[in-house]
Amino acid sequence: MPSDTPIEAPLLVLLMRVSGQTLAMRRQEVAEILPLPRLAPLPEAPPIVLGAFHLGGEPVLVLRLASLLGLPHGAEGRPAEADPLYHHLLLLPEQADGGPRERPRLALLVDRATDIVTGEPTLLPPGESFNDCVAGDLRVDGALVPLVSAERLLTAHEAARLAAFTARAAARDAAFAAPGSA
Repeated sequence: MPSDTPIEAPLLVLLMRVSGQTLAMRRQEVAEILPLPRLAPLPEAPPIVLGAFHLGGEPVLVLRLASLLGLPHGAEGRPAEADPLYHHLLLLPEQADGGPRERPRLALLVDRATDIVTGEPTLLPPGESFNDCVAGDLRVDGALVPLVSAERLLTAHEAARLAAFTARAAARDAAFAAPGSA
């Protein structure tokens, strides 16, 4: 790496396994680590959307992080590593501005969330990774680990399509709600 590559101050990151690779994500970009629940399929959703589940009465779309990053995943839509029963979901935070929601609530399927560490990432210049999803590299136990940026995973168009899927799912749930229940 060039010596003029900026180094960010130390930050707390979550390490995870995805399709046989170790990746990192800023800890503040993950609201919660969840076990994999039973997912309801979403008709007409692209293959990247595994399904949805409800959290506090709100639908959460589950996306395969391996697919977002162009990494291989196993047969029948299962991630490449280990038993799917033990995979984790990384619940992304709700929008902080309190205004109208621009994107649905999302969770990312990973093979395993493994550790939380502090490290000094080396930032990548813009345009150096696919869709700028990788913001830099972090040295962990002598190896370079890509630092994935959750906010850069989806384009504006992809986020708008996912918001439409969420709205349809919410409308369908409302149509099946018992009279008088709110």
